[in-house]
Amino acid sequence: MITVNTFLYTIETMVSCLFFFFIFLYLYDLKMNSIKKIILFSLLYILMIIMIFYAGILITPLFALIMFTTIKRKKDSICKKFYLINTILLGLLIELISSIISSTLFSKIYYSIKISDFVLIGGIITTELAIILLFLTLFSKLSLKKKVIEVHSIYPSMVLLYMYIVFITFIYFIKIFKAYTILISGILLFLSIQGIVIVLIFIYANGQKEKKFEDQLILEQIKNLNLYTSQLDKDQKEMHKFKHDYQNILNSLSEIAVSNDNDDLKKSLIDLENYSSEYFENISMDDFKDLEYISNAYIKSLLISKLKAIKLNKIDCYFECKSDLDTNMGNINIFDLIRILGVSIDNAIESVKEQKKGKIQILFIQTANNLEIIIKNTISDSIPMNKITKYGYSSKKNHSGLGMINLQEIKKKYPNLLIFFNSTNNWFNMQITITEENKK
Repeated sequence: MITVNTFLYTIETMVSCLFFFFIFLYLYDLKMNSIKKIILFSLLYILMIIMIFYAGILITPLFALIMFTTIKRKKDSICKKFYLINTILLGLLIELISSIISSTLFSKIYYSIKISDFVLIGGIITTELAIILLFLTLFSKLSLKKKVIEVHSIYPSMVLLYMYIVFITFIYFIKIFKAYTILISGILLFLSIQGIVIVLIFIYANGQKEKKFEDQLILEQIKNLNLYTSQLDKDQKEMHKFKHDYQNILNSLSEIAVSNDNDDLKKSLIDLENYSSEYFENISMDDFKDLEYISNAYIKSLLISKLKAIKLNKIDCYFECKSDLDTNMGNINIFDLIRILGVSIDNAIESVKEQKKGKIQILFIQTANNLEIIIKNTISDSIPMNKITKYGYSSKKNHSGLGMINLQEIKKKYPNLLIFFNSTNNWFNMQITITEENKK
């Protein structure tokens, strides 16, 4: 192992502890905006330096426990406590892996070129900071925070704790048995890579678990909406019949009022007709008139929800479906189809709701070989078609821009699923076509 004098070791320890708190504060989104917080974290920083300097790196799990009990509050939920635990452990792990990688790189330089101890420590610290910033940038760009830290489960904490204990135990035994430097460097680098791979595998497995849970949640919600949807269909048909009969009665009364030349009755009938017309318009009968052709409860429930949202935002919407849909066409997974529709309609709503006279059109067209879904919305500004599917792009303020990316990922799964979009004459047009090419 590389040995340096006590002064430089102290400097390296202080900087490493400072890096840990930098990582923690960044991941935990904690701002040092009060004297109380500054004093608390200053004391924790001094405590960490003393513990590592006199007891070594094996003492850091105890420090993590002390830090957790100091920061957590009684009123914090279990989710908040897991969030704190994961942030502390991940901060320690990132700092340790960065330190291992930078030390491994500079150990080779140290023994081959014989640089001074000051240059060695300066190079290690600078490289470690660069690696830490790279880690944090990747966490931000790839949205890993929600997948690793903000997970309401003990499993991420167990994985992070296991990895950290393996690392520090290995480093401790290396110091005890004074193993060969080259062997040490190689094994530590291997462990660092292995740790990163384990985290990536965990992220993937957790993502699959979340997707499965999301599918189950959607299924449960739709089951609960089935009764409502069936009742809505019946009510819509009955309401149309009532409206027709009601209008005939009003016409008959109007003829009687005219024939008897009764001005009071004529005025009352006009007021009643105006009131009833406004009432029938507000209960959204025409909004759902074509939903009877959509037999799939999942899609019907989604459309009811989206059409309600459109109406609440006072958006002019035209919905059309004139024939029974074959929602099994092309063997598209129903949850993927729901995601496509949900993202597309949500994007249209977000784009239109800030416009004064925005419009949305949703059309379902069933042919013998294809199911076509057209979703159109007015736009106030032109949209660059070459950027719309790039990661993070969005024409809407404070929006992640992940919707179109998700659509492209789903599209890759089905060769018979086609998604086209273009912008013409202040309209954004999206056309989703499912062919029966792979239908079994």
